Amino acid sequence: MTESNPLSNRIKKNLKAIRPYLQKKQLSCYRIFDWDMPEYPLCVDIYEDMVHVAEYKTKHPLDDASYQRWMHESLQAIQETLKVDESHLFVKKRERQKGITQYEKVAETKEFNTVHENGLQFLVNMNDYLDTGLFLDHRITRKMVMEEAKDKQVLNLFAYTGSFSVYALAGGAAKVTTVDLSNTYLNWAKENMKVNGFDPEQQLFVKTDVKEWIKNEPTTRYDLVILDPPTMSRSKMAKTKFDIQSDHPELIHHVFKHMNPGGVLYFSTNFREFQIQTKRLGAASVTDISLETIPDDFRNKKIHYCWKIVK
Repeated sequence: MTESNPLSNRIKKNLKAIRPYLQKKQLSCYRIFDWDMPEYPLCVDIYEDMVHVAEYKTKHPLDDASYQRWMHESLQAIQETLKVDESHLFVKKRERQKGITQYEKVAETKEFNTVHENGLQFLVNMNDYLDTGLFLDHRITRKMVMEEAKDKQVLNLFAYTGSFSVYALAGGAAKVTTVDLSNTYLNWAKENMKVNGFDPEQQLFVKTDVKEWIKNEPTTRYDLVILDPPTMSRSKMAKTKFDIQSDHPELIHHVFKHMNPGGVLYFSTNFREFQIQTKRLGAASVTDISLETIPDDFRNKKIHYCWKIVK
């Protein structure tokens, strides 16, 4: 069946094209299908021996029976082409740009697997959330942070599961402060540190609304900051609403108040229509590093935007 399936053929083509890249970078977690064909609104990611499939909601002319058949054939093609056991195939249905909702639970298995990236280890959960706990498109950005972290005070805002915090510690950071609104993700971040041999008790974790906290609370002066906010936040736990387009100049201004002169801020967003307000930031320099931070396995070059901002 898969020999004549367009999805199967494209996955095979993609595998052949990126195999040298995967071998050179020694990657075991990567994207193999990036919604490369309009008729297949799917993103397919490999996490070692597991496959994560995200189906994006689109308008289509299929009735329920035809859709179910299409979905079954698509998953069968993925499974057979990648030679993955059905028990290691995980499927999510999602919509674009839902901000904080991407972190909400869809299951309750509490099953974690360890995967590897750039010599580090990360715990992923393939079942319980729309995302796995490790965003593969920021692989290069994480390494940039690691290479700059030596002996620095590092602040990771909207930290999610703390992968940037782990990279900073691996790069020799003096201390890392990890800030997120969710206890679940802060605990996940602590576990990610532990599996890499770092003691989370030696670092600082803050459960709070980042937008409010950064206005006044920090007493430390930071040399390196990671800021990757959600597009929107309407969380019941947050004290304030957040919109990346309208709120980013004020947010970055408050971050600057707690940075040393010459400090570096890595700022990113996956909001497709985002326009950075460079003149309102008051930065020494703002460098667009979006394209150089998007890995070769992501054919969609608008998967995220990223800037290196110097205070």
